Amino acid sequence: MRREFYDPYHWLKDQDPSKKRDEILEYLVKENEYTDQVMNPTKQLSENIYNEFLSRIQETDKEVPIKNDNYYYYQRTEKGKEYSILCRKHFSLDAPEQILLDLNEMEGEYLSLDADEISPCHTLLAYALDSTGDEICDIYIKNVETGVVLEKIEKAGGSLSWADSKTLYYTVLDDAHRPYQLRRHILGTTQDLDTIVYEETDEKFLLLVYQSKTKKYLFLEISSSLTSEVRYLDVNEPLGEFEIFNPRQLRHQYSVVHQGNRFLVLTNGGGKYLNYRLCATPLDATTEENWKELLPYDPLKFISGVEAYKTFLVLSERVGGQTGMRVLDVNEMDGSLKSSVAYTITPKEQVYYITPKYLLHADARNIISQKGHQPYESTTLRYLYTSFLTPRQLWDFDTVTNTHTLLKENPVPKLAEYERSQYVMERIFAEIPTETLTNAPFDTPVSDKIPISLVYKKSESAGERKMLLNGYGSYGMPCEPIFDSNIFSILNRGYIYAVAHIRGGGENGRSWYETGKFLHKKNTFTDFIACADKLINLNYTNSSKLVIQGASAGGLLMGAVLNMRPDICNCAIVGVPFVDVINTMMDASIPLTVGEYEEWGDPNDEKYFDYMLSYSPYNNIQCGVKLPHIFVKAGLYDPRVAYWEPAKWVAKLRANMDQSNEKKLVLRTKMESGHFGASGRYVHLKELADEYAFFLHFNDF
Repeated sequence: MRREFYDPYHWLKDQDPSKKRDEILEYLVKENEYTDQVMNPTKQLSENIYNEFLSRIQETDKEVPIKNDNYYYYQRTEKGKEYSILCRKHFSLDAPEQILLDLNEMEGEYLSLDADEISPCHTLLAYALDSTGDEICDIYIKNVETGVVLEKIEKAGGSLSWADSKTLYYTVLDDAHRPYQLRRHILGTTQDLDTIVYEETDEKFLLLVYQSKTKKYLFLEISSSLTSEVRYLDVNEPLGEFEIFNPRQLRHQYSVVHQGNRFLVLTNGGGKYLNYRLCATPLDATTEENWKELLPYDPLKFISGVEAYKTFLVLSERVGGQTGMRVLDVNEMDGSLKSSVAYTITPKEQVYYITPKYLLHADARNIISQKGHQPYESTTLRYLYTSFLTPRQLWDFDTVTNTHTLLKENPVPKLAEYERSQYVMERIFAEIPTETLTNAPFDTPVSDKIPISLVYKKSESAGERKMLLNGYGSYGMPCEPIFDSNIFSILNRGYIYAVAHIRGGGENGRSWYETGKFLHKKNTFTDFIACADKLINLNYTNSSKLVIQGASAGGLLMGAVLNMRPDICNCAIVGVPFVDVINTMMDASIPLTVGEYEEWGDPNDEKYFDYMLSYSPYNNIQCGVKLPHIFVKAGLYDPRVAYWEPAKWVAKLRANMDQSNEKKLVLRTKMESGHFGASGRYVHLKELADEYAFFLHFNDF
C-alpha cells in the first residue's frame, strides 16, 4: 500500500522535545496575538467570570485526613496559593502540623505532582515532579523530618512505589514517552547504579507499579488497550524477582488485589466476560486454572473495580449507565462470602456519581488524585458522592452497623445564590441511529439508547435555551456527572449544561466501549449528533444557540462532527484535539502512537487506514465550509496530542472556510504547559474563564 497526500502545513511539525524551530514559535505567537485581538471585547466578561469562579470555591480548605499507621495525612489549600500542600499529624489530629511538601515554594510556571508515596518508616517522601507539562518527571527523595532532599532521579515516569524504606521502584520512559522499564533504586546509591528489573519490548504495552492495600506486595501492571499481565513482589524480599501472576494472552485483561490468604482477580476471560468476572486464587497458585468464581457473571453489570479489606469487599459497578457500589462481607478464616446478599449503596438522585475511591484532593480541575483509602483492617468504607447539584461529599459507611456518616461536603461559599430548588437535573435518552446499531463481542447486551445528563436553572419562560453540550467517547472512559461550581456561571445566565454519554466511552459498560472503537469509531460521532438533534427536537435548544465542547479524543469528536454537520452548532470549544489522525498514526516515532493501534486500528493495514482516513478531521475539511465560531487550545509541550495537530487543523480550516463567513476561528497555544493546561488552580481558572467568555460572547452572533 502506498498513498501520497499533499500536506501544506507539514512544516509546523517539529518533534524536538527541547526547542522548536524559530519559524514555528513565531507562527504560534502570531496566532496567540490574533486570538488576543479577537477576544479583546471579552476581557471584562472574562474577568467577571473569573471572579465568579473564585467566589464559589473555598480558597482556604482542608481535606479529611486519612490514617496511615500512626500518622494522619491530608492536603490543604491556602488562599492565593496555586497548589495544595501535603501535610500530616502524628498520633492525634490535635498534634502540631508537619508540612511534607509545598509546591508553592518551588519556582516554575508549570509544576505537576504526578506521584508521591511515603516510605514504610514514614521518614522519606518520594515524589515525581513534572516541570514542563511533557510528563517527564524528576523523582525526589526527601527526608520529611529534616526537610532535606536527599536524592534526585532524573527523567523518570510518573509511577513509583517503596518496597521497604531503602528500596524504591520506579518507571522510566522511552523515546516515545512510553513507561517501558521498571528500575530499582537503593537509597544512598547514585542513579547510574539503579537496576533494570524489567523491560517491556512490545511498544503497545505500558508499565505501572503500585503497592497493595495490605502493604505486603508490589504489583507491576503491564497493559495495552487489549491485553494485560500482572507481576508481583513480596515486600519482605525487596530485592527479589517480580513473579508472573498469569502469563499474558491476547485480549485477556485482568487485575489483582491482595486479601488475606488469597488474591482476588477481576478478569474478562479473554473477552467472553466482557463486563468482568470476580474470582479468587491462593497465594501460591496464581495461574488462571486455579481461579475460582466468587460471584456469577452478570453481562448486564459492569464491575469496574474491586477493593478488598480484611472483613469485606466493595465492588464498583455500572448498571444502566449509572455508577453503584456493592459491599460483601467475607469470612476471615477462608475468605468465603458470608452471604450472597450484598449491601448496595443506592443514591436517591436521578443523575449522580458514586465511587469507593477516596479522592485525597479535588479542586477546580475536577478529580486529580485517587488515593488515600481507609486502612486494610478498617471496617469502614470511605466513599465519594456527588452530582451536578450536590457538592462533593465524603462519607464513611460502617460495614458492621450498616450506617453512613457524612464527613465533609465541599463548601461552596456563595451558595446564597445557589438554592438547589432553583435548578433541575435530568437524564433523557436519544435513540441510536438504526443504521449504526452494532453487536458487542460474545453477544454482550448493548443499550439502544444514548444517555444525556442535563442541568439547568428553572425559568418561567418555556422554550429553547442556549446550551453547552459536552462529549468525549473514547478509551472506555466515562464522563461523570460531578459537581462543578464553575458551570453555574452559565446556568445563571440561562444556559443548559449537558453531557452526551456516547459510545466509545464506558458509561454503559465495556460493550458501550467496544461498539465505539476500531471500525465502529464513527458510532461515537453519530451518537453525539443524535444527542444534539434529540435536544433540538425536544426544544431544549436549537443550533443557533448550541455550543459543543470536547478535548483530546473529545477534540477528535468535535473535528469529526464539524465536518459531518458544520451547521449543528453556533460555537465549538475544542481542546488539544487529536485531529491529524492519519499523519500521527502513520508515524510510529510520535510519543505513544504504537499503543494507539489497539484503540483506532493499525494504519499499516489498508482496511484500518481507509476507515481512519474517512473520518480524520484534518483530511476531511470541505472547501467553502461555513463554520461556527471555534476556539481551539494547544499545549507546546503536550506529549499526548502534539501542538502541531491543532495548529495545522486551524490553518487548513482557515484556508478552506467560506471567506464571507464572519464566524471567529482562533487558536491559543500555551507555551509553557502540556496536555492538561495550566498546573496552578488560579491560572487554570483564568484559562477557563477565557473559554467561557468566548462562547458566552460570540454565541450571541
